[in-house]
Amino acid sequence: MVRSPALALATSLTLAAALLGGCADDPAPRQAESDVTDGDGCSATLRVLQKDAYKETAGRTSPAWPPHTTTQLDVTCDGELVYTTFQANHGTEPGAVDAAGDVVLVETGTVEVSGREDDLLDLAEAFEACSCDGATTFLGMDSLEDEVAAQLVGEVATYLEANLACTAATTAEVVGWLREGAIEKVLTVLPSCTWADGSSLEAGLDEALAAIVAATGDVLDGHHVCNNDAILQVELVQRFEATGAVGACDAASDTCRGPRWLYTPGDGAAE
Repeated sequence: MVRSPALALATSLTLAAALLGGCADDPAPRQAESDVTDGDGCSATLRVLQKDAYKETAGRTSPAWPPHTTTQLDVTCDGELVYTTFQANHGTEPGAVDAAGDVVLVETGTVEVSGREDDLLDLAEAFEACSCDGATTFLGMDSLEDEVAAQLVGEVATYLEANLACTAATTAEVVGWLREGAIEKVLTVLPSCTWADGSSLEAGLDEALAAIVAATGDVLDGHHVCNNDAILQVELVQRFEATGAVGACDAASDTCRGPRWLYTPGDGAAE
């Protein structure tokens, strides 16, 4: 690996790019390494960053509502940032802000591992290549403008009409807000709602997507969302934590097969 004394400049440029955010799906390019040579005191921290899917304002409202999940990996040696990169997973980048100026993504979990600098930089390289793309079809979770996502919402609305009962608003009102994309209103009322036996928003999303893919001759497990990608990336770092070896992500694994609508870091979904 090529080492460069220009660590401060490289790190500043990388952090500035992350803070500015943007709309690209690709992770930040790998930057120059530090002058640390013995690898002692080095660690990598994977940060799980989330927002409510389909919502344009900051934060995470409820674990019962689908999130968009982005991941960021920071490598430090002797307290000095050596390298930072992220996977936007087709959605919001770290540092993006909403109309009020609030940072959209909030940190909901971390995985920290220790190792030699070269190994951790190899882990970062493997992380940048880690996604479900190519093995299954990506379904947008961060925008109602996505054609398939819009169809999905229409199908979910039908499911809600049959299975949801709310006290803070009528079911018809909730369904109307969902169709209009007024997610803030839906999330405000959702805690007052109850489900018919055996039903849930997650089950409704599965049923809705099944109806869509059946019409196209596809199969449910041929699709993934951003959360599948994020879980795959968490698994990569967890394997390094367990074995001390850098592996590669297997996009053909069960992790990528079938949308993971709900994902709360630490709930066992990536363990």
